[in-house]
Amino acid sequence: MKMKSKNTSITFNKANINGGFACYISGSGELVYSLDIEDTSEYMAIENHSPFWCRPFWGKSLSELPEMVQALLIKNGDSYIYYLPVCDSTFKTVIRGKENGFEFYTYSNCNTVTECDHQLAFICLEGKEPLALMKEGAREVCNLLDNGLKLREEKTVPEVFNYLGWCSWDSMQIRVNHEGLLEKARELKEKNVPVHFAIIDDMWADVPNLNEIPADADFGKMVGMMHASKMRSFEGDPKRFSNGMKEAIEDLKKEGIPAVGVWFPTTGYWAGLEPNESEAERQKDNTVTLSNGQIIVAPEKEKAERYFDDLCSRVKEWGGDFVKIDNQGFHQRYENVAPIGESARAIQNGIDKASDKYFDGALINCMGMPSECMFNRTSVVSRCSDDFIPESREWFAKNILQCSYNGLLQGQFYVNDWDMWWTDDDQAVKNSLCRAISGGPIYVSDKIGRTNPEILKPLCLEDGRIIRPDESATPTADCLMQNPTTTDKIFKIRNRIGDNGVCAVFNINAENKPVSGTLTPIELGIADGDYIYYEHFTKQTGVLKAGEKLQITLIDNDDFRMYSFVSKTADSEKYCGNTELFMGVGYSNQN
Repeated sequence: MKMKSKNTSITFNKANINGGFACYISGSGELVYSLDIEDTSEYMAIENHSPFWCRPFWGKSLSELPEMVQALLIKNGDSYIYYLPVCDSTFKTVIRGKENGFEFYTYSNCNTVTECDHQLAFICLEGKEPLALMKEGAREVCNLLDNGLKLREEKTVPEVFNYLGWCSWDSMQIRVNHEGLLEKARELKEKNVPVHFAIIDDMWADVPNLNEIPADADFGKMVGMMHASKMRSFEGDPKRFSNGMKEAIEDLKKEGIPAVGVWFPTTGYWAGLEPNESEAERQKDNTVTLSNGQIIVAPEKEKAERYFDDLCSRVKEWGGDFVKIDNQGFHQRYENVAPIGESARAIQNGIDKASDKYFDGALINCMGMPSECMFNRTSVVSRCSDDFIPESREWFAKNILQCSYNGLLQGQFYVNDWDMWWTDDDQAVKNSLCRAISGGPIYVSDKIGRTNPEILKPLCLEDGRIIRPDESATPTADCLMQNPTTTDKIFKIRNRIGDNGVCAVFNINAENKPVSGTLTPIELGIADGDYIYYEHFTKQTGVLKAGEKLQITLIDNDDFRMYSFVSKTADSEKYCGNTELFMGVGYSNQN
């Protein structure tokens, strides 16, 4: 493959890696270049569609690719080509469509930094197994960046996230308060729901503007006002938490919630810190004032470390057990302040170092899916979709696409968090199935009085410990090249529990038409052979011999399945026809 650029100052250095090459770029000015490659309509891209989130993209031509593509998988005959652009120490590279194909764009986010010197731009791999190819791509990027980035399989999930949780956001939103938290904790205890952790979410802190938002304001107006508001102090709101955060956390634990986490955004609050108020004064040596007047954390290693250390230390002093740090993909605010690779490494390092120090790495990263965030963390758990929207069938299809396809990229490095959900939502069972197979944390955000314990029983043991598959859930290989909302095929999400396979099967056809397809255990990343299978909802069990396939038809969007596969041995034959023996193998009721 030949690199082409209109800018004669650009030079390329290709380094051979397993199954392909890594491209390093040097040059100045506009760093736009392309490969001599034939256009095609058989591809799947992971698009950074907002500053914070990613989603899958399919088109009729590579020229239709959006502006900020972070991964591109192309079908080439009976094999696949995988392009993975990265964010290196200073510059970031993305893929975007152009006439008759696509191009790479490498930029610094800072017009005073135009000299690019041997930055890793992207890797290119080719192979016949697309899921294995994308995993190998992640492995190669970890090796080449050499900045502490590791694969998910090399990390240990913080113990608190091995249990069922609850979050205040969709329950109380910005009106979260001390008494409301205790009322919810009492409800969970009375209903014997073994919630092990609670997250005190947006916004518990002293942000004066929030108290001026009318109680009947619609959601869009509320969010707009939130995003224009600034924090006065990193203390509990004087009305809603009049006795302080320490007492609120202590009281939650007295009501039976063993662990409590505290949410806050990287920027203090969405529009930063209030000038001349207590938090801005406290953080004056750790912050920068932007051209729009916002005061936010400075994109410098030492300052960012001090800033996040200070915030996390106070949460620890209150008795907090972990943090959820939001708004991580905010680096566009540092335009012409610092190059994007440097700002990302400073911020992500500060977050990880503080969470390691005070919470043994118990951290939920949120709103941080752009590559500058993704390639500069050492922590474990990261959200993988836009915010949950209750009681929305349309949102469910959007969420399942985002989370499962993001498992192909972010899920290689992190435990993907599919976000909170409601147990009394019309989509509750489907949402529970998604969380069961996700491989990530499971936490709900039910309003006070509305938790349905029956929905949660299949997801955890009596003490609240969840059943976690080993990987971040992804679509099966045959679901990669077409948008499953526009086909007549079933949509399959796979995962693995040791040598056993699990697969959730959905109908997400946008017109609610019947869909059909087949399923075989080898699609799930487990060895070929004979398997005993069990379907949770119909209670169907049987034996599937090597090479055989299950035929599946789902009549509408509310028809779905969950299959578990156990290798057929003399010992495992007892599973066939006995659903109770499938306990602990996938999505099944627990003692």
